[in-house]
Formats: sequence, structure tokens, C-alpha cells
Amino acid sequence: MHIIIAILTLFFFTEGFSKSFVDVAWMIPVFPVVAFLFILFFGHYDPRKGGSIALAGVGLSSTFSLSVAYEVLITDSLHGGYAESTRVWFSGQTYAFEFGTYIDSLGALLLLVVGLVSFLVIVFSTSYMHDEGDRQVRYFAEITLFVAVMLGLLIANSFLLMFIFWELVGVCSYLLIGFWYEKPSAASAAKKAFLVTRVGDVFLLLGLVILFNTFGTLRYSELFSDPALLTEHSEEVKWATLCIFGGAVGKSAQFPLHFWLPDAMEGPTTVSALIHSSTMVKAGVFLVARSYPLIVHSPDTAVYIAVTGTITAFVAASMAMVMNDIKRVLAYSTISQLGYMFLGLGTGAWTVWHATIEGTEVHAQGYMAGLFHLMNHAFFKALLFLGSGAVIHAVHTQDMREMGGLRKSMPITSTTMGLGVLSISGFPLLSGFWSKDEILEAVHHNGEYDSTFSLLWWMALLTAAMTAFYMTRMWFMTFSGPEVRYLETMTQSEDHSDTGNWILKKEKIEVHAHEAPYVMTVPLMILGTLAVFSGLSLVLGDGFGARVYYGSHHGDGGMIQWGIINHILLSPLTHLSVAVGMSGMFLGVLFYRRGEDGKSAFSADFIVENPITRPIHTFLINRLYMSKFFNWFGMRTWDTFAKACDWFDLNVIDGIVNGIANLSQLFSGRVRKINSGFTGHYASLTVGGLGAIVLLTRIIMPVMGWSL
Repeated sequence: MHIIIAILTLFFFTEGFSKSFVDVAWMIPVFPVVAFLFILFFGHYDPRKGGSIALAGVGLSSTFSLSVAYEVLITDSLHGGYAESTRVWFSGQTYAFEFGTYIDSLGALLLLVVGLVSFLVIVFSTSYMHDEGDRQVRYFAEITLFVAVMLGLLIANSFLLMFIFWELVGVCSYLLIGFWYEKPSAASAAKKAFLVTRVGDVFLLLGLVILFNTFGTLRYSELFSDPALLTEHSEEVKWATLCIFGGAVGKSAQFPLHFWLPDAMEGPTTVSALIHSSTMVKAGVFLVARSYPLIVHSPDTAVYIAVTGTITAFVAASMAMVMNDIKRVLAYSTISQLGYMFLGLGTGAWTVWHATIEGTEVHAQGYMAGLFHLMNHAFFKALLFLGSGAVIHAVHTQDMREMGGLRKSMPITSTTMGLGVLSISGFPLLSGFWSKDEILEAVHHNGEYDSTFSLLWWMALLTAAMTAFYMTRMWFMTFSGPEVRYLETMTQSEDHSDTGNWILKKEKIEVHAHEAPYVMTVPLMILGTLAVFSGLSLVLGDGFGARVYYGSHHGDGGMIQWGIINHILLSPLTHLSVAVGMSGMFLGVLFYRRGEDGKSAFSADFIVENPITRPIHTFLINRLYMSKFFNWFGMRTWDTFAKACDWFDLNVIDGIVNGIANLSQLFSGRVRKINSGFTGHYASLTVGGLGAIVLLTRIIMPVMGWSL
């Protein structure tokens, strides 16, 4: 840790004061990489088992990340452009691959999110992982490397360099998801995450091959500099962007490759918070946003992204409504909200294409809305996951049916998580309200030109209601009700002679929870504040859309953009979305708010008991049977293929080798009998052989007309 601080001090005293942070952005991933190496070699000597070194490395990286974000997003030092620095990596006669940094508003926004959230997660981890003993060294080493490669992915200046970091992100997630590898479920979840995301990575690699084969480069600045050339090769661009989005589908757990993410909850909750809020799954959204100059030339890709995002958001939200594991509820919530982001990005890309065709002003509202939701979601989802970690740490269970009554014993956690629930539910003026409404408005606007987007808007609106419902359900099942309650069950009497004698048995459930320490609650309070106020960045100052946009922006400056506020707050679409969200919250309160007697106003059991809704509930609780289907598919295809390969190996490959060996052995066995050791035997063979030669050359060959 002291060496890292010394390096930073030396940097500032030598050349740091003469350069901006954008110029030295390459140092952002270096600090956590150095910390990773120090943890590996010296982590056992740290009283916090590597936590202090991780805090130093990620803290310095976060400082640089926030400084770059301040320069680009607040002071607008790049004036809407980008800053690039390159070095030659390796080259040949006809090509040269370079590595370097590429900083623009998109990269600065993700640096802000990853830098801030990752540091808070590390701070939280120093207390949350305290009971793991020496295993903390491995944990802090892996999570520090995880942060480093994600930061490297964000500042890479080419798709090639990005792809390298992309794969390293997958490796780190595999290690962290399987942190408790001795548990079969954790080992299985890690393998599932690794293999499923590799399916998407194959498509991503294919897309990059198409781009390089078509344009001869993978550098962002070169690919994006000539829109006319992209239009000329629109067919190649379409297939390349579809394959690139395939990579995003795998990494961001979009339908139908979404089923790995809920199982990834087997890792520590802090890992889940980092993966879901700012690293791995957000990499897919970043990839689509980074590829935007390509995607806007392919309306088919734009529509496919929007449709995939909407279906994912709807399906994941429906499954979140029936889950009882608190981390699985949040996992499906992440999948659903990622679908919202892809809906916004796909909608914006189609808007740009349509505006270009019509010759009107290009303004991708969906692009801004999708990235705005990415930022807001990072804050309240990190808050919700870390809050769930505090709850699990206190009650030692993830089943919400075994929780309840935690509001009084954990006031800070319950309050901050309540703010996160309100934000993601779209409660007016909280951060989630602004970004969700912007996405819905962008989709509704496109519906005026294409009926497909009208259908997507209705599905997204219904998803907003389901989101408010399942998040309200989660909070009330966890925090409402008395600390001491009784669970009533019907039990057969001990007198087995009378089989009809059943008695009502009351089992006492008493909650013995306590508030988490300040090292865990302070990050929750910081994230809770951001969950409330980060959305105001849309309307304060020049506004979020004046810094993060594609095409032209509508930032008119001024202290507060009253026109935007009036447009949003007075819009009938906003009123409708708020009403839908509040309806979902009302139903959640109605069914799951527990009174002092431990009972809710209306029981939700009728959903399970009703013959009409029971099949739907069973279908959702089994996660659409998709996980079972893929397991069955794997058993029937890969196992069958493996058996076929085994048969081919045993009967063809080994058969040829063993057959030649057996033939040689048979021949040698016959020839070996010639060597008897008797002189007379050898003489007879010699005479017989000479006679055979004479017979062949003097009689048979002349008769056949052959001559020597």
C-alpha cells in the first residue's frame, strides 16, 4: 500500500501537475493491477488480509476515474469529442495492432460508475468478508483484478484490446462466483456462467472478424470516422453488429442466455453487488453503446436490440414476482433493468437511422435514456445488493419467508433499501423515475412511425408495474411485521390410532438481528443518497443529455432546465407511467405488508391455490423451465456427441492403430517360425527359394511373354 502511494506521489511531483487526468487515463487500471500483485505476495501480512491494499489500489483508481469524469462531463474539456493515445503493440507487413486509451463522454460516464461503486463495495467487503479468515487474501486479489480489467475495458481504444479485457472479465467472474468452490452449487454456477457467456463471446469474435475483414482495422477512431464508408458496406455492418450484440446478450444475461445470472448468486453478496451494478453485466450495455456509430447504420440490428431488451425485461420481471430468495429477486430485477437499457439503446439507434433517412435532426433520445438508466441503476442496485448482504449477514438466511420484522432492529439498512426500492419502482423525482420515463417516452415516440415500438411500449409499461410490485414485495417481506411471530401449521397428533385427529401447532419465530457496523452502513447511506438525487443530473446545470448524447443535444444551459421539468412532469405519458408504478406498489403493500400480528391485509396464497393461476405460478417459479431445458439439451446433445466421439476414438482411431499393431504382430508371429535354428531347415529354405526363382524366371515369365 505504501509503495502504491509513493508511486502516486512520485507521479504528481514529476509530471502529474503538467498533464490532465485524461492524458494519464492509462494509469486507471494500473493501480488495481499493482494492488492485485501486492495482495498475492504480501496479502497475508496485512491485518485485513489484503483489504488495506485493495482499498489503496481501487481508491487511487477511483480517484483518477472520478477526476476524468469531472473533466469530461462537468468541465467539458473534450468539447463533445474524444481523446486518444496509442502505442504499437505488434505489426506485420500489411497490418499493425495498437493499444492505447480512448476517452469520451461514454467512457467517462462508465468510469464514474465503476470507480465510485467499486470503491464502496471494497469498503463494504472489509467488514462483510471478515469471517473468511485467510481466504480473504484470494477474495481481495480476485475482486481487485476484476475491477482492473473492467476499467481497462472501458478505456481501451480498439475492439481488439476491448475483447482481451472482455475475456478477462469473464475469467474473474468465474473465480468470484465460484469463490466457495467446495460447494457443488457454487462450482456449478461458476461453470454455467463461464460457459454460457462464452456462447455470446463466439458471436462477438465473429463480429470483430467481419469488421476487420471489411475495414482492415478495429480501432474506434478509424471505424467511426467515415459514415459514408459504413453506409456503403451496410450489409457487412448489419451482420457484424448483430454478432456484436450476441456478445452483449451473453455477458448481460439477455433472453435466451439469461439463466446463468440468477445462479451466479452463489458467490459472496459483495461480488453480486459489483457484477450487477457496475462491472460484468454492464459491459454488454457499454459494448452496444460503444458500437453505436455502427449500429445506427443497421435498422434491423436496432429493432432486434429493442425487441430483445423488451422481452427480457418482461420475462425477468414476471419471474422476480414469485421468487423467495432475496438475492434471486434482485438478480431477476437486474436482468429486467438491463432489458430496459437495451430497449432504450435500440430505440435510439432506430431513431437516428429514421432521422437520417428523413433528413431531419438527429437526436438519439433513447441513447441518452439508456445510459442515464445505467448510471442510476448502478447506484440503487449496488445499494439493494449490499443492503441484502447486510440482512443476510444479520439473519443468516436468504429466504424472505424466514425474514420479517427487521425494520426496528436494522433501521439504517431498511431505510436505505427502502429508498432503493422507491427509486427502481419509479417513485416521482427519485433517480429511477427520470431515466425510466425517458426510455418510455423515446419508445412511445418511435411508435408513431413503427407499430412494433407501440407494442414494445405497452410491454415496457407493464414491466414497470411488475417492477414496482416485486420490489415492494421484497421490502415488506424482509422488514415489515413484528420481531416475534408465530407460524401456524397443521400437525397430526401423536395418537396414530386416530388418523383423523389433527391439531393446530404454533411455531415461534423470533428475529435476533442487529444493525450492520458503520463500515457497511456508510456505503449504504452514500448509495441511498445517490439513489435519490442522481436522477436530478438530467435537469441540473446543462443536464445529463448535454454531455452524454448521440447526434445533437438539447442542453440549453441555465441553472435548472425548467422546460425539461415541465415536459416530464406535465406529460400525460409520465402521469400514466407513475400511475402504473404506484398501482404495482399498492398491490405489493396490500398483499405483503405484515401487521403486528404478522399477517397481511390480503393473503397472496390464493395465487398458488387458485387452479387458474397455479400453473402460471408453477411455470414462473421453475424459471420457465429454461434452465431444466438447457440441462436436458446438454445431456441429450453434448453427452450424445461425447459418446459418439468416444465410439469413434475406440473403434476408428484406436481401431486403426490397434489393427496395424495386431497385423504386424500376426505377421511377425508367422515369420518368427522361420528362424528355427536348424541348419538343415535353412538349407532346404535356400534350395527351395532358388528353385522358386528359377521356375519363375525361366518358365512362368517366358510363357507370359515377360523378360528380364
